[in-house]
Amino acid sequence: MTRAAAFMHVPSPALGACVLAGVERDTRGCTLDDAERFNYYPATPMVVISWIFEGTLHLVEERASGTRATLGPALPRLLFSGPQRRPSASWSPGAVHALSVGFYPEALCRLICQPMEAYLDQHLPLEMVAPPLFLHACQAILDASDDGPFAKLEAHFQPLWREPGRVSPAPYIGDWVRSLFTRAAHSAAGRSLRQLQRRVRAWTGQSYRDLQLFIRVEEAFIHLSEVHDSRAPDLAAIAANAGFADQSHMGREIRRVTGMSPSRFGECLENDEAFWYYRLIAGELGCQRIFPTKLMHQVSPSTVTLRDKATQVSSSRFHRRL
Repeated sequence: MTRAAAFMHVPSPALGACVLAGVERDTRGCTLDDAERFNYYPATPMVVISWIFEGTLHLVEERASGTRATLGPALPRLLFSGPQRRPSASWSPGAVHALSVGFYPEALCRLICQPMEAYLDQHLPLEMVAPPLFLHACQAILDASDDGPFAKLEAHFQPLWREPGRVSPAPYIGDWVRSLFTRAAHSAAGRSLRQLQRRVRAWTGQSYRDLQLFIRVEEAFIHLSEVHDSRAPDLAAIAANAGFADQSHMGREIRRVTGMSPSRFGECLENDEAFWYYRLIAGELGCQRIFPTKLMHQVSPSTVTLRDKATQVSSSRFHRRL
């Protein structure tokens, strides 16, 4: 049986200020039961565009504990997802191959010439949002077959994004939020606190205070994933190190982003196939505790050199913060 794969794709410097990363999921040839066909994702400030090359995906509209999930209709093959303030989930009735690419909201705001606030918590067919040139590039990626889709994305998007390049770091949302506020502060359009807040909301659809939630939860996620022994993690210490007021505060914020408590999240991260995305992100952030699943979680070989260089920089910065 061919083993399925999940890949993290880091963009080239030409798109480093536009694209955070891409995640490719391929379950063709992999035997999964119904529970393992769920895909769980955290809340995110990023805008995500998804290409479904093969198979069908449904958004989970409701799933109470111990009950059967309520599924929405089949998603379009080109899907636009605005910044999400709540965790989400999808389910596939069979094998699927898809690519989801996280765009920095301020970059996509410029590409589609629309503010992001109108698209908070939205999942829409891409043709309802994208201008003709942008939609044509995305459709060309979908039509070009599913072989090496991220490389095709790079080729089609570089002519659309004519901004100075930068090497994309390991995908730390915290680094992006701090950089975003710095850029807003240095804008020539006004520098009062209210003007900065308006500018950040126009670029991202959310306030700077809202975005700080993702910084704290990301730090907690990194600390939780770095627990290497069999002992229960010291949640109070993790909360303090991640910038929460206390452990209860951390629990509430983690639940907002993931939909579950820290302890329950740790169990699912370790044992639940449907949490493959979180394991992939943990591996990309340089955490050592990667749990075996039925899938192979990999970084795209074509981007390993860029990722390694960026991770060295991010790792040294991260350890200086501890």
